[in-house]
Amino acid sequence: MAESNKNGATVRLRNYFLAGVLVTAPISITFWLTWRVITFIDDRVTPIIPPQWNPESYLPFGIPGLGLIIALVALTLIGFVAAGYLGRMTMRISERIVGRVPIVRSVYSWTKQVFETVLSQSSSAFREVVLIEYPRPDCWAVGFITGRTVGEVQRLTAATVYNVFVPATPNPTTGFLLFVPKEDVRHLDLTVEEGIKLVISGGIVVPDQASFEGAEPAEIAKAQAEAAATSRLQAPGAPVADDGNGKQRRRRREAPPHSPGFIRRLRNYFFAGVLVTAPIAITVWLAWEFVAFVDNQVTPYIPVQWNPETYLPFSLPGLGVVVVVSGLIMIGFLTAGLVGRSLIAAGERLLARMPVIRSLYSAVKQILETVFKEQSKAFREVILLEYPRKNCWALGFITGPAESGIQDLTPDDTVNVFLPTTPNPTSGFLLFLPRKETQTLVMTVEEGIKMVVSGGIVTPPDRGELLPEESAATSALARTS
Repeated sequence: MAESNKNGATVRLRNYFLAGVLVTAPISITFWLTWRVITFIDDRVTPIIPPQWNPESYLPFGIPGLGLIIALVALTLIGFVAAGYLGRMTMRISERIVGRVPIVRSVYSWTKQVFETVLSQSSSAFREVVLIEYPRPDCWAVGFITGRTVGEVQRLTAATVYNVFVPATPNPTTGFLLFVPKEDVRHLDLTVEEGIKLVISGGIVVPDQASFEGAEPAEIAKAQAEAAATSRLQAPGAPVADDGNGKQRRRRREAPPHSPGFIRRLRNYFFAGVLVTAPIAITVWLAWEFVAFVDNQVTPYIPVQWNPETYLPFSLPGLGVVVVVSGLIMIGFLTAGLVGRSLIAAGERLLARMPVIRSLYSAVKQILETVFKEQSKAFREVILLEYPRKNCWALGFITGPAESGIQDLTPDDTVNVFLPTTPNPTSGFLLFLPRKETQTLVMTVEEGIKMVVSGGIVTPPDRGELLPEESAATSALARTS
C-alpha cells in the first residue's frame, strides 16, 4: 500500500513538472527571443544617437527598446521623405551611381527587387501554402508559392506554372525552387506561419484538420473577392447609358476617392522606408564585411615601413583589398615570363612529391583552370530540367561534359549538371543527365543565380523569343547583308 502511494506521488510530481515546463517554456522562449531582438537593435542604434539627444544621458537607468523606437521612427521619416519629389530624385541619382559599380549593382538590384516583391501589397510571394507531389508521384511535400512563372521558363514549360519553394526541415531557410504546373498544385487553407511551423517541427505541430479538408483554391477566393468588389462599385442607382445597339448598359460607378487614415499612412511610410534603406543597407553591409575580412587577413602581413597606416592617424578601409589586387596583377605579370613559368614548374614538381597535398593542389588547380579559361562552358550555361519527376522543373547549371567511366556507363551525350539549393546556391546536387533532356535557357548565369537565391521572386525577362516585328527586321537585315 505504501509502495503504491509512493509511486502515485512520483507520477503526480512528474506530471506537475511536465505541466510546469509546458506552461513556462513557450513564454520564456518567446520573451528570450524578443529580448534578443530588442537588445541586438539597441546595441547597434543607441551608440549612434548624439549624447544631447539621448535620454539615457540624463537618466540614471537605461531604456530597453530605445534603439528599436529610433529605428522605427527613422524608417518612417525616410519613407516620408522618399515619397516626395526630392526623395525620388535622390534615389534615381543614387541608383545610377550604384549601377556603375560591377558587383555592387548586382547585389543591390536583386535585393531591391526581392523587397519590392515581398512587401508590395498585391504580392503573393510566400503568402500561399500548397501541397505538391515531391519527389515522386504519390509522395507529398509542403511548399510555398513565390509567384506565377513568367518569362523564358514559362514559355518552355506548361500553360500555367507556379514558382514553388520547397523548404528543408528543420531549417526552412534552405530548400529547392521548383516550377510546378497549376493542376499539380493543391492549395491548403493554412497561413504561412502555420505552414512554417509544420515544416520546422517535422510534422509534430499539425494545424486543425479543417485546414486540410475542403481547401478552396486561392484563385477562386481571389475571383470571389474581385467579384464582390465589382458588385460594390456597381451600385443599384448607377446611371444607365445606351451602347449604340438599343441595349442599355450600367455605368460602373467609381468608388469615391478617400484619403487613407493616419495609421495607414504611417504604415505605408514605414514600408517605403524599409524599401529604400534595406537594399542599400544590405549591399553596404556585404561590401563592408568583404572588405573588412580581406583587410584583417592581409594588413598584418604588410611591413611596417610600407604600411601607410603607420604614418597616418587613422586607418584605411580597403587597404588589404588594394594590396591583394595589386599583388595578383604583379604575380600574373611575372608568371607570364620565362622565369615565372620556370618557378611555377619547379614548385609543382615539389608539390607532386607530397602525398596528400599533391591531390588537393591538382584538384583545386583543375577546377580553377576549368572555370576561368575563356573557352570553358563551366557555369556559363543555365538549363531547365525535369526534376525530381516528370512535369516538374528546376533550374540547373551545366559544369561540363561527363568524363571517365560515367560517359561510358550512361546513354547518349551526358553532361554534368549542378542543381543548387535555395537561397544558398553554394550547395546542391551533382546530376548526370543526357543532353537531350535539358533545355538551354537564354538567361545569364547571374540571372539564373538571382532567380534561385530569391526563390523565384526575381524573374529575368524572356529574351529567347523575338517579337514578330523584330523577326521580320532581322530577316530583312540578313537578306540585305
